[in-house]
Amino acid sequence: MGGVGRDAVRRVANVAGAVFQVGVTGLLGASIQEQVDRATPLIEPALYAFFVWGVIFSLSLAYAVYQALPANREDPLLRRIGHFTAVAFLCTGLWSVFVPLGLFSLALAMLVVVFACLLVAYLRIADSGRGVVRGVGRWLVAAPVGVFLGWITAAIAVSASSEAVRYGLVEGGSIGEAVLGSFLLLLGSFVAATVVRWGRNGPPQGYTVYGATVLWALVGIVVGQYDASLLTTAAAVVSSVPVVLAVLGNLRGGRAPRTGADRTVRTV
Repeated sequence: MGGVGRDAVRRVANVAGAVFQVGVTGLLGASIQEQVDRATPLIEPALYAFFVWGVIFSLSLAYAVYQALPANREDPLLRRIGHFTAVAFLCTGLWSVFVPLGLFSLALAMLVVVFACLLVAYLRIADSGRGVVRGVGRWLVAAPVGVFLGWITAAIAVSASSEAVRYGLVEGGSIGEAVLGSFLLLLGSFVAATVVRWGRNGPPQGYTVYGATVLWALVGIVVGQYDASLLTTAAAVVSSVPVVLAVLGNLRGGRAPRTGADRTVRTV
């Protein structure tokens, strides 16, 4: 298949995937919520925090339209990230299908795939440098990937905690679940801070939006769990520190010198 054909497939796949994830989630939203309410992990954010999905879906649709415009058909960066964003959209829609069916392990696997695809897109945007993504493209390419990746970073921790309860590894509502949840939050904060630092050479809309979304989730956990578990609440507060420091470090430090290790990571 020629370059024009591959571009067409990529553009159509992103539009179809963005529409699919929004449509199926909207259609099955009540069933998804019913399943989620059956087991509320001690690190689940307050309900209001989930409104971030509205932002994610809106920006995903805007990105899909932007990359489908004829003027952007041969954009090198969109070519490098387009197939990964399309897969991320598709797997998010499949997550919305698997949850109502009670296929929670498959649903978690979809989140992991979404995280991996969005991380590759995020790193490639960062690797492109600040000058490549300009103007509206920073808000319609870097920001959508940043907010989506940030929420999925938090969602994987919450889903992993839920799966541990379902498999009987820890008892729901117990100190064991609180310890596991706290560990997952602290581990997630290390991952999030690292991802922020990896994005420092790219447009700030990428890493700042990513970091802000992770912090949004952590604040939601504090609000949602302060009366249920002081341990996970404290862990959420502590977990916010490295993320804040990483974002502020990027904003103060500007474009960082690239080491051999950095180049190796960003050629993913």
